[in-house]
Amino acid sequence: MSFSPAKCWLMLLMMGVAIATNASQEEQQASQEKNKTQVANKLPEITVKSTNESFLPKTTTTGSKMNVSPREIPQTVNVIMRSEMNARLVQNISQAVSYTPGVLTEMYGPSMRDDYFNIRGFSSPQFLDGLMLQGVNYANLRIEQYGMESVEVLKGPASVLYGQSSPGGLVNMTSKRPTAVPLRELMITGGSFDRIQGQFDFSGAVDKESKFLYRLTGLFRDSGTQIHHAQLNRYFVAPAITWKPSTDTMITVLSHYQKDDDGNSLQALPAEGTLLDNPNGRIPTSRNIGEPGYDRFRREQFTVGYAFGHRFSDRWKFEQNLRYADVSVNYPTTFMFDYIRDESGLPVDSRTIQRDAALYRDKSGTFTMDSRLLGAFDTGPVNHRTLFGIDYRHLSGSNKRGLSFAPDLDIYNPVYGEAFDRPAIDFVSKQRLEQIGVYGQNAIKYDRLLLTLGVRYDFANSIARNNDSFMDKITNTRQDKGAFTYRTGINYLFDNGITPYASYSTSFQPQVGIDFLGKAFKPTTGDQYEVGVKYMPPNVNVMLTASAFYLTQQNVVTPDLTPGHQGFSVQTGEARSRGFEIEAKANLALGLNLATGYSFIDTDVTKSNNPDELGNRLSLQPRHQGSAWLDYTFQSGLLTGLGLAWGMRHIGSNYGDLTNSLRAPSYTLFDAAVRYDLKHLHDWLNGVYLSVNLNNAMDKEYVATCLDSTCYYGARRTVYGSLRFNW
Repeated sequence: MSFSPAKCWLMLLMMGVAIATNASQEEQQASQEKNKTQVANKLPEITVKSTNESFLPKTTTTGSKMNVSPREIPQTVNVIMRSEMNARLVQNISQAVSYTPGVLTEMYGPSMRDDYFNIRGFSSPQFLDGLMLQGVNYANLRIEQYGMESVEVLKGPASVLYGQSSPGGLVNMTSKRPTAVPLRELMITGGSFDRIQGQFDFSGAVDKESKFLYRLTGLFRDSGTQIHHAQLNRYFVAPAITWKPSTDTMITVLSHYQKDDDGNSLQALPAEGTLLDNPNGRIPTSRNIGEPGYDRFRREQFTVGYAFGHRFSDRWKFEQNLRYADVSVNYPTTFMFDYIRDESGLPVDSRTIQRDAALYRDKSGTFTMDSRLLGAFDTGPVNHRTLFGIDYRHLSGSNKRGLSFAPDLDIYNPVYGEAFDRPAIDFVSKQRLEQIGVYGQNAIKYDRLLLTLGVRYDFANSIARNNDSFMDKITNTRQDKGAFTYRTGINYLFDNGITPYASYSTSFQPQVGIDFLGKAFKPTTGDQYEVGVKYMPPNVNVMLTASAFYLTQQNVVTPDLTPGHQGFSVQTGEARSRGFEIEAKANLALGLNLATGYSFIDTDVTKSNNPDELGNRLSLQPRHQGSAWLDYTFQSGLLTGLGLAWGMRHIGSNYGDLTNSLRAPSYTLFDAAVRYDLKHLHDWLNGVYLSVNLNNAMDKEYVATCLDSTCYYGARRTVYGSLRFNW
């Protein structure tokens, strides 16, 4: 696949002109009038927010699957609005949540392959429009941030609403939806590492009655990365259409197609030379230890589905989300095995590394559906908001791989291009997973007291067939698992906006594998106690959340240390996470936004077969995290239309393994932005905006994380300038 900036922009402009001329001026005015007179009992729509609007969410759906105020959720929910993502000019979902307390991103450096999240000490899953994203090996969806309206982080166990999930929480992304108000946006971005990126976003009514709405969002990118010989290229297009046959019924068809062509930008480097001293000096942050002529990560993905809603009455409605996703990956890669070492285990010259080559060809297809009935009724003075649902998930796919030796490499003076035998596929694994869950929730309100009760039962089965031609071995594994999960919470809604709350919730995650006796592993379970207070004063744009939690994970898989059982595992492990978090978002004055947060999270291993792990901190979890983003747009005077922003992110130290033998130090990064509404220069520039954003403005070199004996550098300074045109 060849990316040309000129070709990208030609395609972008052609599509933009075609769509822009689709509707007449009279149709635009009719759509606007129609939107103004919509009645309150219509199904909710997502509206587009500009960069100088408040970062505060008015409602959220992730924490309850009902559109309610964040005050009514008895757990911590962090919401990143489109306006905040635009202000920070985020380039991926990891950057979108990088100012969220208690969430660690960049776990493998600035990975161009996938987004990874560690929430309250545990690796966490991703959801798109309330439906889980799953894949096989490397065949996973990576979601383009420009196609999202918001990103929400739900902290703690959430299995009652979402099925199998991490005890730490989850990340849910909401796609952009068609709007009745006409929207037209063209944008070009350029900057660090020769990046050139064009994107467009068009939406509006197709007919005068606004029964049919459309949206078309797209992005083209041609870019290098901080790693030499590693690119970051993408085609993305997301068409959507909404049909409203009546005021009570609405269906939105959502889809996207994405093609990524990346290099091997995920570089696991030796600890000696990054974190630890090396007599040859420090390994450059731009070092590529792969083979540029061989390494490539090509992913092709598409999704198609819908969000359907029908209102039976003012109090009862039915909703259903459905999606099919298909992902295929071709991933030839070279990676470091270790330094060449002598018989005593010491590096021979501390510069020559052994390497392996691999070839992965993975495919996955996932069908997910969530159907729910929402209702409201009263029993005397008590109000009930009830939810009954059933969701289904089916995944099938294959993982094909081959391995071979690659030439040794001088990591301080690399010479690429030496011939080696390319890997041949000698291992094939085919997998199938099915899960069905039935759940119910009731939010019971009496005066200012709100009690939330939820229960769910899930049944999951999986089948794996592995064909290893190198070992001349075929194995078949089948697992059938079921589990109940629970959630209860209580909130008290004071009239002044203060809401104290307390909750208890549980989670489960099926585990793949068997022990020495051939017994399938039980699901890993988790439970959390959380107390806190939320403050959303009426008629004031402020939201403050402070929470404390105690979280435990059981049935953790640990190595089997019984003599003769080498290579097998048992479920005798337990982990604990406890701490507190504070987040504040405020629109302090017209044009002035603040987003800040802090978390203290203390994790430890409470049970393990390995005595060297007991009492140690969990991998990749810092104790301290803090951030602040202050954003102001001048509203009057000579500087009217000028926006200035400053940001700070602090990440505490973290360990790369459970023995806590390798510690990545803490680091603090500074970000900044400046933008200008050019209409204040001349009327004919109305709708044109210029902005410059800096991440890691001081260009700090740092180790983000370490894993076992390897380490990952963090992202260096990036400077991006963008020109946006709205009309």
